[in-house]
Amino acid sequence: MLTERRATILGLVVREYVQTAEPVSSKALVDRRGLDVSSATVRNEMARLEDEGYITHPHTSAGRIPSDLGYRTYVQSLMAEEPVGAEEQRTITHQLHQVGGGLEDWLSLTATILAGAVGNVAVVTRPRTVTAGRLRHLQLVELNADTALLVAVMDDGRLRQRLVPLRTPATQAELQERAARLNARLAAADGPGARALAADLVDVDDASTARAAAELIEEHRGAEETYLDGLSRALRQPEFADPDRMLDAVARLQTYRLRTLLEGAADALPGETRVVIGSEMAADEMQDWSVVIARYGDPESAGTVAVVGPTRMAYERTIPRVRYIASLMGQLLRDMR
Repeated sequence: MLTERRATILGLVVREYVQTAEPVSSKALVDRRGLDVSSATVRNEMARLEDEGYITHPHTSAGRIPSDLGYRTYVQSLMAEEPVGAEEQRTITHQLHQVGGGLEDWLSLTATILAGAVGNVAVVTRPRTVTAGRLRHLQLVELNADTALLVAVMDDGRLRQRLVPLRTPATQAELQERAARLNARLAAADGPGARALAADLVDVDDASTARAAAELIEEHRGAEETYLDGLSRALRQPEFADPDRMLDAVARLQTYRLRTLLEGAADALPGETRVVIGSEMAADEMQDWSVVIARYGDPESAGTVAVVGPTRMAYERTIPRVRYIASLMGQLLRDMR
């Protein structure tokens, strides 16, 4: 258990380090934070905090920086959130309601708004489709004598594509005729329905096209689209002043699967906000990073709003904005139905 004084000093170390990106000394806390104790007293308390694992001592500096335990304690016990004020709420709501398109436009803009508000990488995913997808219609496009491109338009307007080999060469006109025949029988079909139709078809190419459509319908179930913004903002932070560290950060965010990164929210209900800090990450290569995650939509098919950044993150500002934008996206989804 932290004493009241140590808890106060830990909170000040976290806030000072987040603001300056420089290791924090006892003298800096006394001078900048108006503490009514001596620098020696603060130094002794910081030594105890280091012994207990809340702060750590970089090799090249006399100052201290928070450890992952220090950040966790700060987030859970010491932090005062910076609420989303009425004017900021009006601005965000106004921006989103200016979008004339559909959900995709909202999701993309949401990532941009959130990244700008917190200065880190924002990730927004479309709600996962958990109900059985259905086909609206399909199209066939001639590529060459023995291959066609199958384009399946799903009931929510999204497209799925697949190359379909042809047993018998077909012209574009013949492919259009095939698509018309299949659309007459496949409209509103789910995956099992398309497979059942394929089994009844005599024409080999008609049957293979129907099977391919069934596979696309089934792939659509569980599909999740990801929108990301703010990478350039994140890379302007002092952690990435070294070009090698910047390149390493870009590589990690580009190669690391964001969906895997967001699995920490898989068991969270809409309205909950999760914070995953540094060593709490499952992947070793992401243990210098933190993620703030919230879910929106129905519990069984929720989408995700998240912020990804270095562990030196302004958690008190980031957490309420992730929570607010997730709640706003949930309301927009309800209004669409």
